[in-house]
Amino acid sequence: QVKARAVSLRLFRATPPFLLPRAILRALARMTCMGFFAPGLITGSLCWLALACVATFVQNMLFVKETPKITLAESRQLGLIVVWISMTCMWLFWAFVYMHQLVPLIYPVHTPVLE
Repeated sequence: QVKARAVSLRLFRATPPFLLPRAILRALARMTCMGFFAPGLITGSLCWLALACVATFVQNMLFVKETPKITLAESRQLGLIVVWISMTCMWLFWAFVYMHQLVPLIYPVHTPVLE
C-alpha cells in the first residue's frame, strides 16, 4: 500500500495538472509544504523564545556578581551573551531536526510480514 502510494504520487507529479481531476488537485494542494510557517515550527520557536526569556531572568537574578576582575555590568553583559548565543544555537539545532522530519530525504520501505 505504501509502495502503491509512492508510485501514484510519482505519477501525479509527472501528469500535467489539466489532466488531473479536481479532487486529486485539491488533495495535492493540501499536501504542499508550509515551510517556515508550519504550525509546529512556530509553536516550538515560541517555546524556545519563552525559555530564553526565563533563562535571561534566572541569569540576572542568580549569576550576576562583582569580582575584583569584572564589574557588575560586565558580568551581566557576559551572562546575557552566553544565554542568548546558547539558546540560539539550541533553537537552530531543534529547528533543523524538526524541519528534516517534515520533509524526509529517505522514506521508509516496509516489507510484508511473513507468517
